[in-house]
Amino acid sequence: MTTAAIDRRQLLDDCEKHWGASAAKLYRIAGSQVEAEASGCEVRDHTGRRYLDFACSYGVFIVGHRHPAVQRRVDAQLAQLAWTPRGAAHPVQQELTERLKALAPGDWGDVRYMLSGAEAVEHSLRYALAANAPRRRIVITAGAYHGKTLAAMSILGQRQHEASFGKLSADVVIVPYGDMAAMREAVGDGACAVYLEPILGGAHLRMPPLGYMEDIRALCDHTGTLLVADEIQTAFGRCGKMFAVEYANIEPDILILSKGLTGGYASIACAMYRKQTLERLPAPADDHDSCGGHPFACAAALAALDVIEEENLLQASVERGQQLRQGLMQLARRFPGIIEDVPGIGLMTGLRLKGAVYESLLSMELGKRNVHTGHSMNERAERPVLRYYPPLSVSADTIDEALKRTGEALEAVAALPAWKISVMRRVTRSMYRLPNALLRKM
Repeated sequence: MTTAAIDRRQLLDDCEKHWGASAAKLYRIAGSQVEAEASGCEVRDHTGRRYLDFACSYGVFIVGHRHPAVQRRVDAQLAQLAWTPRGAAHPVQQELTERLKALAPGDWGDVRYMLSGAEAVEHSLRYALAANAPRRRIVITAGAYHGKTLAAMSILGQRQHEASFGKLSADVVIVPYGDMAAMREAVGDGACAVYLEPILGGAHLRMPPLGYMEDIRALCDHTGTLLVADEIQTAFGRCGKMFAVEYANIEPDILILSKGLTGGYASIACAMYRKQTLERLPAPADDHDSCGGHPFACAAALAALDVIEEENLLQASVERGQQLRQGLMQLARRFPGIIEDVPGIGLMTGLRLKGAVYESLLSMELGKRNVHTGHSMNERAERPVLRYYPPLSVSADTIDEALKRTGEALEAVAALPAWKISVMRRVTRSMYRLPNALLRKM
């Protein structure tokens, strides 16, 4: 089927049935078109309209769409060897393993590859529960996102999903992010593991309080609790450093990576295990069956890491991140009735809005102005963050243009009459349950 022949309605019906009902609902409400082509910081839909991509699939396309250096590397790898059976060693994977061990802070003993971040979380759970037995208690933070496969959902800090699947584990304790007293109480004399996003992502996007990460590291050391850093969103320059734990100068026992690792060319994830941890708590027999870490994905990852280093994208993340956040903060001062604050660091930032209704309205207005942003798809969040996660290679001019269009979108939202905001607030609270026929009319 050519892009011109795409039936948008049928595609959204298929998306709702086979992939994600909430995403399909959002696309219907926003009038989203079908992405057909992308390059750099730009996406083109099947009608020919061009959009600035400040969502990047929540940070996946970290070096930009179709970076030529990554393209050349993966083309060469495809011409040689794309896939190997599980367990078969190949030099490209070995090269990536050594590269990650050298980059990540700490002395790393093992790297295990999977296809998705949720799968890597599950691998780490198997290790933690087996190696730190008989301990069973896992401590997580409220609002945390660690994936939506069944076991990963047991440590998801967004408990509304229990309505669909029930409470998966009585051994999981949730504490407020940033509350060290609550963390100490939950860990007690020793838990199995603490799972932590160094920067809380998702709809919440919160920076840790000063000293928070260091205190948790000391608490885990004192009690023999494993510290698992989930850097699926934060790693590879998104937050201005290669890894967010570098801001606290700590070494986690387990480090989980995915998203930006290949620049969006292939699905890959890994769980890294610190050598000291493996010596203290030997790994059990590995029965996690995954096809991750194949040559094609590893080649893409190596190429993306080369681009990050050779194009100095860590520094670019800091500089462009400052430009973006300063611009967004100026808008926050202009529209205090809509925007609460501008959280984040580097190019991991966004607008914390005063209600889910404003996130939906602003997303729609930005869509009309050809800007993609990261909607939380969380109508229950009281103060959701509409995320701005452009590629690290984004130009200063492109950021200025996105800020200009954001200002125009905010003006349009601010001009809406109170009755329309009230109606949309009710729609937003139930938008993922509304009939498709009604959405089409809207």
